[in-house]
Amino acid sequence: MPVIPLKYQIWLYYGSLACVTMAAGIHDSTFNNFLSDAFSMTADARGRLEFPRELPGLLVVMMTGALYMLPLTRVGLVAALISAVGLVGLAFSAGSYWFMIVAMVVMSAGKHLLQPLGASIVIGLSDEHNRGTRLGQAAAVGTLFTALGTGLVWLLMDRVSPEYRTTFLFAAGISMIATVFFAAMHIPHLHQPRPRLVVRREYRLYYLLEFLAGGRKQIFLTFGPWVLIRVYGLPAPSIAGLLMLACLIGIVFKPLAGMAMDHFGERTIMITEGLVLALVCLGYGYALWLIPDPGWARRLACACFVLDEMLFALGNARALYLSRLVKTPQELNSSLAMGVSINHIASMTIPAVAGAIWVILGYERLFLGAALFALILSSVAALTPRSGRRFARTIRR
Repeated sequence: MPVIPLKYQIWLYYGSLACVTMAAGIHDSTFNNFLSDAFSMTADARGRLEFPRELPGLLVVMMTGALYMLPLTRVGLVAALISAVGLVGLAFSAGSYWFMIVAMVVMSAGKHLLQPLGASIVIGLSDEHNRGTRLGQAAAVGTLFTALGTGLVWLLMDRVSPEYRTTFLFAAGISMIATVFFAAMHIPHLHQPRPRLVVRREYRLYYLLEFLAGGRKQIFLTFGPWVLIRVYGLPAPSIAGLLMLACLIGIVFKPLAGMAMDHFGERTIMITEGLVLALVCLGYGYALWLIPDPGWARRLACACFVLDEMLFALGNARALYLSRLVKTPQELNSSLAMGVSINHIASMTIPAVAGAIWVILGYERLFLGAALFALILSSVAALTPRSGRRFARTIRR
């Protein structure tokens, strides 16, 4: 098989990214409704479910270390394959709660393996002056195909009798196509040996940022859709429609956000993200308090949901900050994997507490807590330097 020139490798990665994000869009826009319809979960039970679902995120540093002998592109192949297996399991899990948990964990393992991988490949195919722009372009590609995935759910899923099995199997097939793109990729400087594990004292601020981001992220990922489903009564196609709208806006917003990182620096972007997010959380949690009319309150909550989805693109600023600290390109993926694991320490523990807060104090107090998390995140981001060490050697093509 002939080797495709390096300058075209980014397009192969975009192809794989398109497939995995489209599959994720289909899964994410139906999974919460699937849990509600198939297992009649309460909010606290949904919160407890995040512990096993996010366990692979905590272990991603070990999974990445175990696969250290594989090139990054082959790790991507393995991750996409694992995701497909998990989606097939979910398709046949409606009759068994414990089988659903196993399938969910398998799917989550593949998804979390891909998290540090994407930024490593994109940054490895960039130079130090356009890393933010490249990350923004990749985010836009992912957003476009997430929109296609959620759009298919919105258009085709029966609102009265949703067929979850067909939906999950279709997503699994798309994930399998991603393995073909990963198999075709060949990036020599990312095929060099890399460390199994990287923990450095000078990265401690990055680790703290990831921990805080994990806490705020999981509150919204877990309970954001749950508010729309349980408080406002939105069905799966409506959730998919909101995600699709966020994706369509993100196609324009995310490349601009990437260029803003290159222009203003990741420090400014991280501070801004935390401040805007605090307002979003307050609007989401207190829409019914702020607006007496339930219809307009629902619209405000939906708007905050869409805005929060777009703000996730600014999380690339943390990867960009780390890329200016690492000593070699080969160290970046292992360092990002450690960040993902630290992020998931918060992701695994906070939802169970958050579910209890919802039951005891109400969802309003839960999102008040999320707003406080966002303000702390912004304050810690202000401690980061305006610039850091560059790669010892810039990748040039």
